[in-house]
Amino acid sequence: MAKRLLVLSDHIGRDSDELGHILMQNFLYATARNSEPPLCVMLMNGAVRLACEGSSSLDDLRLLAEKGVDIKACGTCLDFLGLKDSLVVGVVGTMVDGVAALLGEGDVVTIG
Repeated sequence: MAKRLLVLSDHIGRDSDELGHILMQNFLYATARNSEPPLCVMLMNGAVRLACEGSSSLDDLRLLAEKGVDIKACGTCLDFLGLKDSLVVGVVGTMVDGVAALLGEGDVVTIG
């Protein structure tokens, strides 16, 4: 059964931001190359940076999108962080989109 990813930060963990960024980059790299990609990737809060200009994860998110994975970046988060014009991969999502995806079939895995 397909999983849905809810990504809440541009890094994983709390002890070291530098290590956390490396872990997130490695996580998205591995996810994009997994034989069973997620159904969707929802980016909220600081995770929207992953889909914006300058992100080291753009190629991995593009690969996921090419595999048919729905990539949505929270519009409120993009606005708040001043990044709406910097979105490169995926589409601007709404809270309604996020709730619908979270309540859909399949497990939700939260990362961040």
